[in-house]
Amino acid sequence: MPSLTSLEISALIVGMGLVTLGTRGFFMFWGDRVRTPEIILRSIRYAPLAAIVAILAPEILMPAGATQISQFNWALPQIWAGLAAFITFTWLRTMLPTLIIGMLVYSALRYWF
Repeated sequence: MPSLTSLEISALIVGMGLVTLGTRGFFMFWGDRVRTPEIILRSIRYAPLAAIVAILAPEILMPAGATQISQFNWALPQIWAGLAAFITFTWLRTMLPTLIIGMLVYSALRYWF
């Protein structure tokens, strides 16, 4: 794989900056001139949750180095820590106890098993 020159790296950084400015600044630049449909506004609320699930699900459900979900193993401590954190958040609806319980379960299972 050929390495990139300084000019190519600079062009990539400027290009990524322009794309980011265009996508994030669209609503600021156009403001009230563009009317966003209500269904899109409602669906945008779920984007952060979908992103978190997409990042965390493989980390929780698959062992390190696994390439397929078929390598799932109930003995993984992160599965039980994730389940404990989910139950804690469902019950208390606050993040600090969720993080503490999840990490305590994960640490205990890693230490004992």
